Amino acid sequence: MVADPISLHTYYLQVIIKRIKTMKKSNEKVVIEVNASAEKVWEIIGAVGGVDKWFAPVIQTCRVEGDKRICGTEAGEFTENIKKVDHAHMVFEYEIPVQNMIPVEHIAGKMKVSDIGDGKSTVEWSATFNVEEDKEAQAKEMIRGAWTMGIKGIEKVASGQA
Repeated sequence: MVADPISLHTYYLQVIIKRIKTMKKSNEKVVIEVNASAEKVWEIIGAVGGVDKWFAPVIQTCRVEGDKRICGTEAGEFTENIKKVDHAHMVFEYEIPVQNMIPVEHIAGKMKVSDIGDGKSTVEWSATFNVEEDKEAQAKEMIRGAWTMGIKGIEKVASGQA
């Protein structure tokens, strides 16, 4: 028996609408003090490439092609759209439309480095994203953990420990 195309179309629309209704815009932010100067930390972040050096083992490969950064993970590759690299204000902005590590979509992220004196700095990493309501707490916890690990990796590279 062949399914009625209109019924299938209606069914798929209902599935899509239900998914859209359960998605919500959310955000997260971490600010971590780093035992390295803002200049050294920005040198790492502002270089855009080399994420595999400070975000290992999560990011296993990294290459930059124009305004795209392609990162390889155990689960495959994802592409970041580089939106801004502001060397004067030490700000890096990016978007990740699709990735398969954390249950979120359409990530718009920002990393900002600030000098706090005495050879130390802070890294503020923030983002907005779409997430299913029932997965928001889990996603935020995963993001905080990943970003903390990434910033600690930047600190190790900046201090010559990696």
